[in-house]
Amino acid sequence: MKFVTTMTWPAPLARVLAMISSTEYAHLRLSRMGYEAFEVLSTSDDGRHFSLTALVTGKPSVKLPALAQKFISSEQAVDVEQTDRWDRETASGSLQLINKSVSALSIAASMQLSECEGITTNTLHWDVSCSIPLIGSKLASIIADDIRAKAAQNEAVSREILAERYENLA
Repeated sequence: MKFVTTMTWPAPLARVLAMISSTEYAHLRLSRMGYEAFEVLSTSDDGRHFSLTALVTGKPSVKLPALAQKFISSEQAVDVEQTDRWDRETASGSLQLINKSVSALSIAASMQLSECEGITTNTLHWDVSCSIPLIGSKLASIIADDIRAKAAQNEAVSREILAERYENLA
């Protein structure tokens, strides 16, 4: 399932890019998203390229179909490995989510920052798929709906962090 989401910040692209390509921002955002636990597993930063991989633990926030519950319980905590990568020169990046409980899920997005009149937008082109027979497309659709629903919370948390910690950057 392919779809697009966007996030906006009332700030110039340089400031937003400095924020989202920092380890401090990742810690702050993950701590405010309501997960049961999170851990930054690795980071890399060579000045141009930044990447961060985190392990996030939480309960499913969507109602799973009965057949899907054979693979994962609605009450079972789920571990998701999330890798964000950014190229500061092109203001582009990628996001990959690996569900450690359901390896048949594939969740990825390409990201592109753009600025218009001092407003920065991150456009995410998502690709969600699931190779479980009979229920794969339904599960991918449910996951896509969950991503869309969480986008507003992610945007709000990100804007709070920008206002609190990154107002004085470029």
